[in-house]
Amino acid sequence: MNAFFQDKVVIVTGASSGIGLETALAFARAGARVVLAARTQIKLQAVVDAHPELRERLHIVLADVTKDEDVRRLVATTIAQFGRVDILVNNAGIGMRAAIAETPVDDARSLMEVNVCGPLRCLRAVLPHMRQQGTGQIVNIGSVLSAVVTVRNGVYCASKFALLALTDTLRMELHGTGIDVISVLPAYTETPFFDNMYRYGNVARMSPFKGQHPSQVARAVLYACAHHKRQVVLTISARVAIWLRRFSPTLLDFIVRLTGQKAAKAESKT
Repeated sequence: MNAFFQDKVVIVTGASSGIGLETALAFARAGARVVLAARTQIKLQAVVDAHPELRERLHIVLADVTKDEDVRRLVATTIAQFGRVDILVNNAGIGMRAAIAETPVDDARSLMEVNVCGPLRCLRAVLPHMRQQGTGQIVNIGSVLSAVVTVRNGVYCASKFALLALTDTLRMELHGTGIDVISVLPAYTETPFFDNMYRYGNVARMSPFKGQHPSQVARAVLYACAHHKRQVVLTISARVAIWLRRFSPTLLDFIVRLTGQKAAKAESKT
């Protein structure tokens, strides 16, 4: 795959940790020039400092995806420096753990601003340049919860369902333009995402099992781009859940309720 990515210009949002960080590093190791976008200079600089062998391929641009001016500056700075944008990875996102009836509307609105409007801002900013180039790739990092709901994740699921709908619609709208629109749907992944989410309770992780490493998601992103995939779903369990939702939704509901009840008991004990 390295030949495919050599000197490609890639923007990765939410690049200071987790999936975004590993994806940015994977692109750089494959020969791309990567713009790391996030809100915190110190965290981004720490990434660059920790990988001196990639220093020439990692470039920092501070950007908050909830702010129009930040996103415009992110894309304009990238084009001014490199002359193009080949790949946009919309990774920045935030989680929420709360029952629907207990979810503050303002928090739900803030989450949607990051998880849905953020990617929308970014793709709108790069599309004119990709159209002019006649080529490009937009990768939206969703979740298995883009297709399957779980207890106490309703608003987060809604945001990821919305992102998947946006992605699938954009793919149809861009048919024939030379621009790929790709969904990557990770399952449970070990990242700081869980520690930083909106949470109304003490348990950050509902599963007792360790999730996949974010580098696995990064490899899936590069694979999807190199092979022009429509969608990549990580892990067998996620594929099974999506299959059950289509062909046996009642069984899936039972499994999800049972899992949610166990998690609620664990949360009540903390």
